[in-house]
Amino acid sequence: MRPAAIESRLKLRNPIYEKTAAYGHMGREPYVEKRVFESPYKGRVEKEVEFFTWEKLDYVDQVKEAFNL
Repeated sequence: MRPAAIESRLKLRNPIYEKTAAYGHMGREPYVEKRVFESPYKGRVEKEVEFFTWEKLDYVDQVKEAFNL
């Protein structure tokens, strides 16, 4: 539950914000999409990016256990 762990688990350093800014960012289905980026350091980069990671429910049991719920 540390901020760095949450950021890593939800993959918030990925370039996802342009797609998630429109039509609200809650209540949407997570999905994976291949994206191509131009990096000033690495040139053209093709990467699979996962969107709406915060909507996944695969960690519910671990959170309940951590808070004794």
